[in-house]
Amino acid sequence: MNRSDLIAATDLCVKCGLCLPHCPTYVETRDENESPRGRISLIQGWATGALGAAPELTRHVDNCLLCRACEAACPAYVPYGGIVDRFRQEAGAAGKPLAARLKSGILRKVLTGPSLSRLAGSSLARRAAVAIKNLNGTKGLGRGFGIAELAAGLPETSVRPIKKGWTGFHPAENGRGIREVLLFQGCTAALLDSETMTSAIRLMNRLEIGVRVPEGQTCCGALHLHAGEGGAASERMARNLAAFESANSDVIASFASGCAAMLRDYGEAFPSAEAKQFSERIRDIGQFLAETPWPKDLKLRSLPATVCVHSPCSLKNVLRADRHAPALLRRIPDLKVVALPAQTHCCGAAGSYLLEHPQMAQKLRDDVLERILASKPDYLVTSNPGCAMHLRAGLKQRGREGIEVVHWVTLLARSLTE
Repeated sequence: MNRSDLIAATDLCVKCGLCLPHCPTYVETRDENESPRGRISLIQGWATGALGAAPELTRHVDNCLLCRACEAACPAYVPYGGIVDRFRQEAGAAGKPLAARLKSGILRKVLTGPSLSRLAGSSLARRAAVAIKNLNGTKGLGRGFGIAELAAGLPETSVRPIKKGWTGFHPAENGRGIREVLLFQGCTAALLDSETMTSAIRLMNRLEIGVRVPEGQTCCGALHLHAGEGGAASERMARNLAAFESANSDVIASFASGCAAMLRDYGEAFPSAEAKQFSERIRDIGQFLAETPWPKDLKLRSLPATVCVHSPCSLKNVLRADRHAPALLRRIPDLKVVALPAQTHCCGAAGSYLLEHPQMAQKLRDDVLERILASKPDYLVTSNPGCAMHLRAGLKQRGREGIEVVHWVTLLARSLTE
């Protein structure tokens, strides 16, 4: 997309304002500059040369969570996410405080760097989680860099041994495999999603599905793209295209909705026939399991409890697949399933947003937690690791550690009979 393409994309917005009640930052501030149409107007002015990339301008765009709720509500199908990503690549980090740049840079390095991938499955990955928790006790450091939030949000499974042997083929149980699916691991499995990864494989194997985890796959690139690092995101896309290219399956499933949203957008973010074909194979794991026939003899154990289902923005607004998790959970006998209202706004996690904009992130989280706690749940399930970490930290701050935060796939896997 060159500058004229960006102008054409922003011209699609007729400034009708239907997006306003769906935008979390506008609802909180009532500032038009913090609304989708306000940000598009600013980017439009920059693209035409009427405005320079002043810190004040880029600050308003940087305050966007990229929840893309505006896209879901837009009658003109304005590609808002792509417009913001392109602007961030072109305008750079002007207007973003140094502390925010450091925080997001450290998070990308920790989660997406090659070191964590090499540590996956080892006791060293477990030590990394313990180190983050210990940093929380370092006076001043945890408060200044958000370490306290990260430490509080880590799942307990992050300090337990991580399952080895994810890469490769996992055959269906009893050798009755009816199909094969490729599983995208993502960059957080080793630290934040080890139980989810194991649960996804186990559940699909019990559903007579063979699971292949291709070697060589890497981070989806979302953190880099949304931070304006298009080159770094493109490099990761190329590695993933190569890793999944030779795999013999028409479906690539992802249990992290943020990753699935990014993978599905490869064809738009980096236009090519190869990227488009790759994107067409992407499925959120909920959508895939809902469309897959379940064995008639599969039994699930009773779970007399209440679960609240949180739908991440990437699942609702990009993948449009938020209806599947509640339906699948209702397969568990005696489990009361409560889905949050559709109008619930972003929880404030939004990749590195929770570190870069902690005040807004915590305010948005408080609003979501009030809705969650009203359902009096025993479990809170969500399908994005960043949301899970952010909400888990908020529950702990409120003294509600008894509410376990997990992926819904994990609850289904735990309910499988032997």
